[in-house]
Amino acid sequence: MIDKTARDIISPCLWGAAINSLDIEKDKFLIIERILEHGGDRQIDFIFTTYKRKDIINVIKESPYLSRRTVNYWCLFFDIGREDTRCYTKPYQNLWQPY
Repeated sequence: MIDKTARDIISPCLWGAAINSLDIEKDKFLIIERILEHGGDRQIDFIFTTYKRKDIINVIKESPYLSRRTVNYWCLFFDIGREDTRCYTKPYQNLWQPY
């Protein structure tokens, strides 16, 4: 379970999730992913103080949810090659393949 303070911080980024049933450790990929994409300063500070750097980098590299813009920003921030991310290596960026 997530305590009330953490819930208040992350809930703006997890509007589609059942916040009360999330576990701060078991659901870290989802929490980090949504905060990287939708979070502000308060939420980013939360993930930096709650999770390890390697966990955050893993989400940047493996997430199918993050936008190219978000991945590019965090690649620059953490000095990660974009070619090491799922976002920049999957063949199609859209649900439907082009004609």
